[in-house]
Amino acid sequence: MRVRTTDLPCEVHPDGTRALGVNVPIGDGVAFQYRERDHKLAIQYDPRVLSPGRFNDYISQLFPAGIFTLEPAIDPLALARFRAQPLRKLKVRLARPQQLAALEDDMAAAGQAFRDLGEAYEAPVITLEMSMGHYGGQLGEGAKQMVEGFLTMAGRSSDVRGITVTPDSGDGSQNEDINLLDTLLSVKGEIAPASEAPNDVYAATSAFVQFHLAQHG
Repeated sequence: MRVRTTDLPCEVHPDGTRALGVNVPIGDGVAFQYRERDHKLAIQYDPRVLSPGRFNDYISQLFPAGIFTLEPAIDPLALARFRAQPLRKLKVRLARPQQLAALEDDMAAAGQAFRDLGEAYEAPVITLEMSMGHYGGQLGEGAKQMVEGFLTMAGRSSDVRGITVTPDSGDGSQNEDINLLDTLLSVKGEIAPASEAPNDVYAATSAFVQFHLAQHG
């Protein structure tokens, strides 16, 4: 955690800037907990401060002789539900498409499309969407495999900005969009810090992370 008591940023208003209206120091940080017995890491997801991929980069710099990789721990029950449901529509949002390495198998075509569009139009973010439209049926099994591949990538890289799918409910009800990054990779909740002071916020966030890591094995 980084705390600042001086050189605070200003508030920006239409008529100019003003001093930041706070009575406590400000800070930012990311709470995490690592469990050695099964090499599982729980980390507060806030890529504005520190993404999981950048976290891994820092660890690699501290121990240059080692090789560190991150693999997402996907919720198995939610993943089973995703695999069992017919898929009507999917949307993948990716930053820095020009930097995307060559992908294999069911991800190859999507990866090539991301790179080609990014290079041709110099777009920093590309969104790929495919659906059945008004036709019946479902997207092919390869589409699900492609989505799972980008889910795995999302656990290592903040470049995967969003993955949304629309399964076929199959009972005549409205099909709902599902944010897979939230559903399969993360746990959301509220914290109740003792105050807005950075140390109190960090302590409450750390307790939240530790509690939910304990729920996973």
